[in-house]
Amino acid sequence: MTGTAPPLRTAEKLAFGVGQIAEGIKTSVFGTFLLFYYNQVLGLSADLAGLAIAAALIFDAVTDPLAGTISDRWRGRLGRRHPFIYVSALPMGIAFYLLFAPIVTIESAGQWGMFAWMLTFTVLVRGAMTLYYVPHMALGAELSTDYDERTTLVAIRHFFGALGFVLVFVLGFGYFFAPTAEHLNGQTNPAAYPPFILLLSCLVVAAIFTTAHGTRHRIPYLPEATLGLGKVGAMDVVREAVDTLRNPSFRWMLFGFIIIIVAFGVTGATSLYMMTFFWELDRFQIMLALLAGPVGSMVGYAVSGALFAWLDKRAAMIAGAVTWMVIHASPVLIYLAGFWPEKGTWTSAALLIFISLFAGASIAQLIVGSGTTMADIADEHQLLTGRRQEGVFFGASSFAGKCSAALGSYIAGLFLVWIEWPTGSAIRTAADVPQDVLLTLAVISGPVAVLLALPGLVCMYGYRLNRSRLTQIQAELQARTSTAPA
Repeated sequence: MTGTAPPLRTAEKLAFGVGQIAEGIKTSVFGTFLLFYYNQVLGLSADLAGLAIAAALIFDAVTDPLAGTISDRWRGRLGRRHPFIYVSALPMGIAFYLLFAPIVTIESAGQWGMFAWMLTFTVLVRGAMTLYYVPHMALGAELSTDYDERTTLVAIRHFFGALGFVLVFVLGFGYFFAPTAEHLNGQTNPAAYPPFILLLSCLVVAAIFTTAHGTRHRIPYLPEATLGLGKVGAMDVVREAVDTLRNPSFRWMLFGFIIIIVAFGVTGATSLYMMTFFWELDRFQIMLALLAGPVGSMVGYAVSGALFAWLDKRAAMIAGAVTWMVIHASPVLIYLAGFWPEKGTWTSAALLIFISLFAGASIAQLIVGSGTTMADIADEHQLLTGRRQEGVFFGASSFAGKCSAALGSYIAGLFLVWIEWPTGSAIRTAADVPQDVLLTLAVISGPVAVLLALPGLVCMYGYRLNRSRLTQIQAELQARTSTAPA
């Protein structure tokens, strides 16, 4: 770092946030469409589709902390984070498109051939996203040391991430998934996906380049790699990952977030099944119901700064998670009690939209909290160890977030196989699905998924790093810096 950093400009905050559109697009597609596309559209067995998504998570378990460690130690003209952000853009766009434009079919390659294609390109997309996303999150922690401004930066980042969700759902259900004579539900049309994902891939690449270019003037003021660490070895990654778990603040936060977000992933992976076949919504109703979640999240991100200042971070995260759990389970419970309006009507759709808005605003508090607490934990870690390693912590945080689309989708796939859900051409409308199967899916996607999140709340209570403690930590770090020999 050279000199005193000037105040962070609004344009730089926005440029940093725009990059989250890329992650938002990828996460929304993975969480909503990936399992549905390979299982319902292409005919791949739900357990194999879920296995491909989950197996790619093993790759993330290695690459996420590796990307964090390497970027923490990187020294060069573009600093520690920007080189990886720049280089990730094109590989991400290409792999993302090919995942949804397979050159093999079930008929030509069989179940295992299609599984291999899905696994290969899921891994490549995740790898490219890791190369970008971990340094991008770590960059956010370095742009400011202020307790509240860090929350603002995370909120801005996730606001644009929610915008990525909006773009996906508007483009998908507003244009690409128009019904045809053969595909009454346009989202079951295999020909709709390649051009849809091609456009999204271009948006992903543009968002990544925008965030790199828009924050490049901050490079001279960002922390530099700690001298003397040397090149990254295999044991370095393992050792630093173990070191992070020795930090109780990080340990409780990580496990709590993973548990809750996996439950959230189950609900996301089954949402398109539920809206299409259980609630019997048309494509515009589905679009509005899906849009309500990220729009609600945008509202949640906008108010998170004030909420976190009022309740502090742990209480705000727990309040958001509990509210999401109650709201998400309510539609199915109301339906089972016999008070839900007729399915497929606009009254039913309006209730789902309203509930999704509040659910999105609620879960946003947990997502903002997970990002802003990582920056605080990195300060605490520096005080304890003398090493500045935002990348390691955000690598772990990135891995936790990906559990939403991976483990959540895998569990959802297992549930679909267990209830004997029909796939491919065997199902066109809700009438093609046995009522007991539909009802079982609803119970799993609603109340059961919420119950999976309960242990995560217990873990959240173990997080103890608050405003006063962080102020003390940063004062001690500043004292060390001012007394260090030149």
